[in-house]
Amino acid sequence: MSTSTSTPTPTATEVCMEPVGCLTLDSPPETWVANAGIYCDMGMALGLTDRLAGIGSPRRFYTGYYEQLPGISLDKRAYPALSRGTRLPKESFYAVDADIHIMDPVWIVNTFGWTEGDVAEIANNVGPFFGNYIREKGDAWHDYRYYTLWEAFEKVATLFDRRERYERLSAVHRDLIETIRSRLPDERPELLLLRPQGVPPQSFFPQYIDDSVSDLQWNVVEIRDALAGSDIPKWGVRIGYEALAELDPDVIVMETQFADDFVLEEESFREYTLGFLRENSVTRDISAVENGRVHAGGINYQGPLISLFQIEQAAKVAYPEEFTEETLFDRQQVARIVSGDRG
Repeated sequence: MSTSTSTPTPTATEVCMEPVGCLTLDSPPETWVANAGIYCDMGMALGLTDRLAGIGSPRRFYTGYYEQLPGISLDKRAYPALSRGTRLPKESFYAVDADIHIMDPVWIVNTFGWTEGDVAEIANNVGPFFGNYIREKGDAWHDYRYYTLWEAFEKVATLFDRRERYERLSAVHRDLIETIRSRLPDERPELLLLRPQGVPPQSFFPQYIDDSVSDLQWNVVEIRDALAGSDIPKWGVRIGYEALAELDPDVIVMETQFADDFVLEEESFREYTLGFLRENSVTRDISAVENGRVHAGGINYQGPLISLFQIEQAAKVAYPEEFTEETLFDRQQVARIVSGDRG
């Protein structure tokens, strides 16, 4: 699928991204929509929330981390949702009437039953699509290039003529990674990444760590995957307590997919989930449970701002004896970038 706008002029900007191809714009879009936390967070990082016309799936956009940035906040309830339950109707796109849709149209076709004709209709009658579904890898329909989070972020920043903010945040990101990796100990613990089902959890979706956006923080801290080399399938299975005990990981992290999920509440999580695992006769002898190294994870719809917080947290979870500081990056500096302060 490719989309093109007006003939390039000396001041026009061309930005290319698979699977949509290239867009040539005479000026940055005035209004935009995105589906979830990855691209919504990019817009937040670039100071574009005043142009945000709607959010595809608000519960896949977690805003709690913004409370740690001085003077920065976002009430996502102020923006209309495009989704209607499990549907993403075309009528929602007409209603918000955005200049551009920061969404992967191939993902929309394969997730919501749209046709390519539906995509073309919205692109022609409302505004073009621009985006690549980069959260996870493994979908059979995604036979085109994946981008890293920061590659995709650079393209969005170019689209909106906000490259300076991208470059400043990229420097913060690089410094954070260098700080962490320069201090990694020789011994790497094994981590088991799970998505719990139920409160307390009765079963779990095992999550292999790969090089997708959803797992980027674990790759930064170079932790070992407890599932590597196991006979547990990568997709579509649940495991129970016995499988957890057999894996016997050093660390367990239970991640979430939605902002309102139970596992984002660390205090309740440790009371109910860790407490439950310690009382269960099958799981109480697991190394991670015995040592209290069972943690509430972050979210896997992470953009550039959210990833800073989650990289920091991953370092503390993986190596608590090494990373004892309260913070590993400057919140005030990031807040100044987001607000457009050049000082």
